[in-house]
Amino acid sequence: MSQIRRGVKIKWLPTLVLFFTLFFLASCATAPQPRPERPQITPKFTEFKLDAADIQDDPMFSAIRKDLEGKASILELMHFYMKELEKDAPPDSPYIRRLAWLFAEGRPVDIQGHYYGLTLVLKKGEHRYGDFLNRLWSATLSEASPWDGKIFEPAIGAELAEYTEGREKGALPTFMGINCFKEVWGSVWNVLSTEVLTFWLGLKDAPQTEKERYGYDKKGGLFIAHRAESVYPGSPGKQVLQLNYRWRNLKNPPPLRYLIDELVEIADGLYLGQLLFATDNILKDYDPDCPAAAYRYEHFGYFLLMDDEWNKEKVYLMTPGS
Repeated sequence: MSQIRRGVKIKWLPTLVLFFTLFFLASCATAPQPRPERPQITPKFTEFKLDAADIQDDPMFSAIRKDLEGKASILELMHFYMKELEKDAPPDSPYIRRLAWLFAEGRPVDIQGHYYGLTLVLKKGEHRYGDFLNRLWSATLSEASPWDGKIFEPAIGAELAEYTEGREKGALPTFMGINCFKEVWGSVWNVLSTEVLTFWLGLKDAPQTEKERYGYDKKGGLFIAHRAESVYPGSPGKQVLQLNYRWRNLKNPPPLRYLIDELVEIADGLYLGQLLFATDNILKDYDPDCPAAAYRYEHFGYFLLMDDEWNKEKVYLMTPGS
């Protein structure tokens, strides 16, 4: 009888541990936050800053401006696209096409300092069912994403030479960058994913001063950024701010070591990015002299970076009931 009872205890122990773990996480959930006051809507929030001057009669720009009608800001428009893509994000989605057009017309820029982030959509290249990534993301983390933004600081010569094995000379303005991650104790999925990311990517706790000022808790995922031509076949010749995670000495684990982010400005202080992962020759060390085509970069989604003013609008939009 004692053996049976011990067996029952052992059988139910993992379930009990899981139950009490989830109960604890749920008990840590913060009370619903009051709806924040919306920031004053100035022309900064409503005017696109794009690379081309002759776009006013472009049918796609006309469609985007029509989408903007009834919305107070460009970020509210991006939030609308995000929500529509959570429902369905096939390669031929009109909202994917609008984001692709905005990226194509966005302006390459150099940025420095801390910027908040927002994931708009995840996908697997042009695969017909590639939006399974976005469906999974939407069901778990879209409202409490662990990724919270990026930091850019001017690269120091010796540091740049070490990370790139002397290949990058800093001839262009070049920046060392790192990603920021935020723990949301009211979200079980956020807490669990942050723990996984901390283990896998080696995230480090942010200094207390940064936690208090910007709200993120951890940092990790190094990259080197400077202007370059896009490596994506769908953006041939496009000048972008390239965020390169692929240098061997950055010591990023997979899949980060296969990633290049590309960034353009679409409004004052608001930047649209695309995630590009190498899908070929990934067992060899990254070679910057190797043609981009040899790596067959595939498009895995879009994200935003934004300054402090835009982030206040993001907080307003992302608060339930806004």
